[in-house]
Amino acid sequence: MLKKFSITLALLLIFFVYAGGASANKISVFNFGTTSLEASGLGTTVTNTLVNELKKDTSISLLDRKDLEAFLNFNDLQQNDQLDNVVDIGTRLGLDFIIVGSVDKKGSAIYVNCSLIQIDKKKEVYSTRARAFGESTLSSEVVKLGSLVSAALKKNSSASAVAGSSGDKAVPVCPPNFQKIPGGKKITLRWQETPGFAGAGYEVYRALNQAGPYGMIGQTDSLEYVDQNVEKDTTYFYKVRALDKVGRTSDYTPVLSACTDLAPNPPVIFKTEGHAKSILVVWGDNPLKSPDSSPLTGYKIYRSKTEDGHYQEIVKLSVQSLSSENSDGKMYYRDKALPDGSVYFYRLAAYNAKDVESELSRPLKGTVLAKVAAVNTQSDLIREVRLNWSGIQSPFIVAYNIYRSLKNEGEFTKIKKIKAEEGTASFAYTDLEGLGDKKNYFYYVTAEDDLGVETSPSPVAKATTRDVPPQVANFTARGGMVKKVELSWTASKLEEVEGYNIYSSPEKEGKYTLLKKISGRESNTYLDESRSYDQLADNKAYYYKLTAYNKVEAESLPVSATATTKPRPQKPAGLKGESLKVKEVPLAWQANPEKDITVYHVFRTAGEKDDFARVDKVDKYSYVDKGLKDGVTYRYKIQAEDKDGLLSDHSEIITVNTKPKPKVTEGLTGVAEPGKTEISWKANTEADISHYIVYEKRFFSLEKITEVKSVSYTDTAVVKGKNKIYVVTAVDRDGLESEPGTELTISAK
Repeated sequence: MLKKFSITLALLLIFFVYAGGASANKISVFNFGTTSLEASGLGTTVTNTLVNELKKDTSISLLDRKDLEAFLNFNDLQQNDQLDNVVDIGTRLGLDFIIVGSVDKKGSAIYVNCSLIQIDKKKEVYSTRARAFGESTLSSEVVKLGSLVSAALKKNSSASAVAGSSGDKAVPVCPPNFQKIPGGKKITLRWQETPGFAGAGYEVYRALNQAGPYGMIGQTDSLEYVDQNVEKDTTYFYKVRALDKVGRTSDYTPVLSACTDLAPNPPVIFKTEGHAKSILVVWGDNPLKSPDSSPLTGYKIYRSKTEDGHYQEIVKLSVQSLSSENSDGKMYYRDKALPDGSVYFYRLAAYNAKDVESELSRPLKGTVLAKVAAVNTQSDLIREVRLNWSGIQSPFIVAYNIYRSLKNEGEFTKIKKIKAEEGTASFAYTDLEGLGDKKNYFYYVTAEDDLGVETSPSPVAKATTRDVPPQVANFTARGGMVKKVELSWTASKLEEVEGYNIYSSPEKEGKYTLLKKISGRESNTYLDESRSYDQLADNKAYYYKLTAYNKVEAESLPVSATATTKPRPQKPAGLKGESLKVKEVPLAWQANPEKDITVYHVFRTAGEKDDFARVDKVDKYSYVDKGLKDGVTYRYKIQAEDKDGLLSDHSEIITVNTKPKPKVTEGLTGVAEPGKTEISWKANTEADISHYIVYEKRFFSLEKITEVKSVSYTDTAVVKGKNKIYVVTAVDRDGLESEPGTELTISAK
């Protein structure tokens, strides 16, 4: 800790000497962040350009960025644009102003947001925005921005020296953020480093009354003091001041009062999980019974860069804020925005409703996921760059993201996300997307954790593509073949060519996949007949690309060819059928335009059913379907087949009816007279009725009595007192007989 104070003191003294007097504005420029991946690398460009421009202003004393970063690292602080954080750092360093900002990029437009924070006023006193179209104009716009900031500095100047010439004393200040943490048998005091004061240690004073007298109870070079010489139920009053190596003392802090009280047991840290830019701390309540009966109110998390170092409070969490996340009895906190690969140690304290804090838990180490250390590239490949890198050994890494740019500090675009398998030592990716010949490409890789957060980019790696072999000449595809395409080309004469790759696609602009890898430079034909186990489709256009490859599988620029397989026959047209034929349907249709049709297939179904069945095949354009039922509706369709067995679609469906039987005779009546019976009926309405048949119904059959042209009949073959049952049917000219009509029973006299 003394070493830490010495470095802090040295940095401040360097800055004070550099300031060159009280009249200069002492400022620092924080690194400009980027708000999008497109702006990657531009933050550094803007920061450097702005710093160089401000150095030209003699009224400004600019803190060197290396000194700033060293100070922040030793004090576990970070550069960001949060006002409280900026003011805190500026106060510690005795700065007048700090410049913060960000860079965004949308298309070719680059936007630079810049703010000027005045430390003593604790507020933003000036802000502006610059816009550049393209990186070529960015520097000039940042130079203009520097002039605006210089003017704003002079306007808002409140420069005051923290230290003047050699021998001047520091302006009286006191250790900031003085806090008390009462416990069960101790009182813990904490504070922060004294800004603008080269302190080598601190003196702690205590009294029993606020007005004193105060006595020094201890000295420490830490930012914490634990007073364990305390009595129960006694209120103590404390104040602290800084003491540097030359004996100068700061002002005292404001007086704080504290009293011991029962404290909860310290929590137990179960584990830490290192993720990208964060560490998850998991803990639970101490299983030991605590003498403190007051309700537990929350927890404080402390962090240090070393196990035995100074632990600073980073967050205070209430029980209520954690209740929704501890259904498993554990509690979680994610420490975010941490540097890649950084190591931290964590300790926790519980506090009760009286704000009495427990002892700190035992420390537990947490390590943030490191970024990818390096990316190796293989150059001199044809439109191809191969990358490989060592994996980060962590169960929380789920993917690696690959970014590419045409410039070392240009616009990097994510081109691929690769799934990470736990335990895999190394990863590789071959970039084939849109690369040109003999061009420089720049790559970096980030690791992505299970929360979707990425690490910082790896160092940028460069690769250069190489030229390709000449294109293959005279590539052709012969179409019109049945379910196949014949490809041919002129074999290459170059010794470096070891074979050819044939790619195919169902669409001209679709995705081409490798169809066949052909070994041998002398090969110059290929017959394409199938896709896996399926034959090529009929009347379908197939698109091909052909490349030559050499011994390293580098391919030439592709050449294209297209061919269409033989089409199926057209569906037959003009199908007609003749209705009302007796037990048959004559069909006829137009001949197909194809010259190689060998047969036509005839399909039939009855009624409205769709279960067509093939009834015959013929080599002509007509057909008579015989043996059909009377008065039935039939539907027909035709299909053509060529000499190669290709079948057409079915023709349009037609509906045809066979001739129906005559209707049943109606109105059968009769009377019995001595020795005869007279019967009569209504004439059928059909125009082609030839005659009627009179039957006598026996036990299980009808026995024909006679045929008559008229609609009456006199039966003299009767037996007195015996019943006789008559039935009449109608017969048309084609011999179709109706179903029997109503029965008539007559008893002869």
